[in-house]
Amino acid sequence: MISCRACAAGLVVAGLGLASCGGIRHQPAPQPIVATVAVPAVPGPAPDPGAADINRKLAQVTVSVEEESDLPLGPGDLIEVSVFDVQELSGLKLRISNSGSITLPLIGVVPAAGLSAVELQDSIRARLQEKYMHDPQVSLFIHEHKSQRITVVGAVRTAGVFTLTSRLSLADALAMAGGIADDAGPSVYVIRRVPSHLVAAAPANGDASGPAKDQPAARTEAATEPVMTAIDLESLAAGKQELNLPLQAGDVVEVPRAKSFYVGGEVNRPGSFPLKSHTTLDQVPALIGGLKDPADWDDVRVYRPRADGTREILTFSLNEFEKGNPAPEIQPNDIVVVGKSNLKAFLYGVKDFFRFSAGASLPIPVQ
Repeated sequence: MISCRACAAGLVVAGLGLASCGGIRHQPAPQPIVATVAVPAVPGPAPDPGAADINRKLAQVTVSVEEESDLPLGPGDLIEVSVFDVQELSGLKLRISNSGSITLPLIGVVPAAGLSAVELQDSIRARLQEKYMHDPQVSLFIHEHKSQRITVVGAVRTAGVFTLTSRLSLADALAMAGGIADDAGPSVYVIRRVPSHLVAAAPANGDASGPAKDQPAARTEAATEPVMTAIDLESLAAGKQELNLPLQAGDVVEVPRAKSFYVGGEVNRPGSFPLKSHTTLDQVPALIGGLKDPADWDDVRVYRPRADGTREILTFSLNEFEKGNPAPEIQPNDIVVVGKSNLKAFLYGVKDFFRFSAGASLPIPVQ
């Protein structure tokens, strides 16, 4: 009933940067915008040397930027479009709609979400040149980049929602949140929504060379699923660039507190929980508000960290616990994932579920 497997903890993700292109004028980068009330560190004993040392090292971690590119536009962004020597098409301030488009005189609706500023500028120019002008000179000014936000929560000094003004890495995000708190655990989680077909195509056996690695995410609307990756903080602070993930809009960075464990998958209340003495796996469903209807009671996986940075994967059955078989005790930094029964999902018509990536078992695709 119990099976063990080793899962590598590295994610190979290349760092990306921010480009400056002719015709595109960006406002000076503002200070990070915190959309939630800042929570200062609670006064207490002297800082833990471990947390202070990790914060010092994280501040020195940088991403090697070999190729720069603009952040993509998205719903809620405010832009200004101007066409040289055309009064009707100059100084037009437009906010990208929830459907991801803008509307311009003459050419009508233009898709904008997912495009860089340069790509949108070229698209407008091509539409005008097609019917109305010989060589239109189009410029585009970005006033607000509201679609580009990330969330940092958990054991950090200043949790909140931050607006991206340039390409940021995981270490950058932790620095924006003031660094890790004294009671931070040894890992950091990155949660990202990815297209469902990429999750389905990814290998489930810990092999990071599956189809999801090289497939770009589609720009069209599609069903998405959250994918979580666990990263060792000390390895990140040691300068392992493959762990310093480039972040994207919508990413959630969570630093769990020490002596806690994480529960995800087909559960009603996923997240980190403090580990109390003698908590066993059969007690977990009560802690997280029960399981979702499509949950597979025979597919409960525990990802347990090893000293070498890999994770041991243990598989259990809640049905066996109901029969009286002993349940294992949860250990600090365990990650518990409840799988989904495809048959139940079909019967209940449930389409969304949570998938976990331990290390590099399921790469986070970079769009």
